[in-house]
Amino acid sequence: MNKGWYVLGVIIILASFPFHQALLAVIGLLIILVVGVTDIWEKFCLRNLRYARSFSEQKALFGERVTLSLAVENAKLLPLPWIEARDMVPRALPIAEQQVSINVFGDSFYLDNMFSTRWYERVTRRYTVLCNARGVHKFGPTTLRSGDVFGFLTRDEKLNNLQYLLVYPLVVPLTRFSLPARHPFGDRRAPRRLIEDPSRIIGVRDYVYGDSLRRVHWKATARTMQLQSKVYEATTTYTLITFLNVAPHFDSYYGTNPELRELAICAAASVADWALNEGYAVGLYANTLMFIPETGMKPFSEQESETPQSLPGTDVEEQRKARRIHLPPSTSEGQRTRIMETLARIQPYHGSNIEDVIQTERSRLPAGATVVVVTSTVSERLLDTLARVQRAGHAVTILFAGEEPPPTKFAGITVYHLGGAETWQRLEKAYSVEGLPDEDAVALPERVPVGLHL
Repeated sequence: MNKGWYVLGVIIILASFPFHQALLAVIGLLIILVVGVTDIWEKFCLRNLRYARSFSEQKALFGERVTLSLAVENAKLLPLPWIEARDMVPRALPIAEQQVSINVFGDSFYLDNMFSTRWYERVTRRYTVLCNARGVHKFGPTTLRSGDVFGFLTRDEKLNNLQYLLVYPLVVPLTRFSLPARHPFGDRRAPRRLIEDPSRIIGVRDYVYGDSLRRVHWKATARTMQLQSKVYEATTTYTLITFLNVAPHFDSYYGTNPELRELAICAAASVADWALNEGYAVGLYANTLMFIPETGMKPFSEQESETPQSLPGTDVEEQRKARRIHLPPSTSEGQRTRIMETLARIQPYHGSNIEDVIQTERSRLPAGATVVVVTSTVSERLLDTLARVQRAGHAVTILFAGEEPPPTKFAGITVYHLGGAETWQRLEKAYSVEGLPDEDAVALPERVPVGLHL
């Protein structure tokens, strides 16, 4: 407060003595008391004040509810009659509670909360976040504001407490799914013993000239007193490689059109999930880059706009390599997590042509692998590249995300039409969680069994 208020209070107290007015002394004391209390509250209100934000899950499925907890702890003797906490939360993830004061700010919301704490008290409030959008969503920063009980003085503090919530892409069931392939799908018994798995022994037989000593079953040999050889079960593991073409889409009215991109990502995630359940070794490649803000990386489009002088010690090529989507095929359960997290981190950045990605990986494709290309554009160059892949002995299928259905055959390559923006809106509406209490909600996949019809 202005020091003149203290002077005024002292003058009024001194004036009460010659006039013998006790009321003036009380008024002077009240002025000094109010001003002093105001100064003390303003100076110490944000000291030892802790603010914490936490999630029930750091990674969530599409259509899942996540509990957001906001806690304020006043770790001092001075009580705080009011604390205003303004948290920035992503606009794509709505808050279930309607009574929350929310102000729109660009792509984010300002989530405003008012707290009141006594000495050494902790207050926690919980909200339900509806995970209805794929991606890496930023929470924070937070601005804390408090002051004296009269509201004369306030103090602000901005906390750099950024946190990220990752939402996996939508995975839907596939109906009438029939990829062209030369062999049975999955890891299953082969009709002819062309490749034998030494880890699977199904019997023994008499030793024949030319059998390796590693094949000899010594226990059976000792039991029969005649050389016996192991008989292995023949197995074969089939591979499915998904190439995702992330291309920008524009329309004449709204500008960018993200529905087709999200539909393509949903299709890639659903195909990968289906293939892993069928026992395939699944790989994923795409012509864009991942968004990894947890490591301090900005969206690549922002980095490209900066000059090299403004990025000291950074290597653009190394960041490109760290962010590129290159997952070799694998059958492990961890591959499912890697694929879903990679698809969740896809940003709307057109890094290179999908034809270049396919051409680069073509020589490294496993023999007999099935190739699935998820795209919303089909060019002559893409068809020519896929024709070379097909001539190399690979089965090729195109999953097309677009408004107009393409021909069912492109240069001998089977094409499935996923649909357009309306298809994605239907899927999003069917699987988006509503702002209802958990006990009143019904699991959406059971309530609305909507999928992709191929």
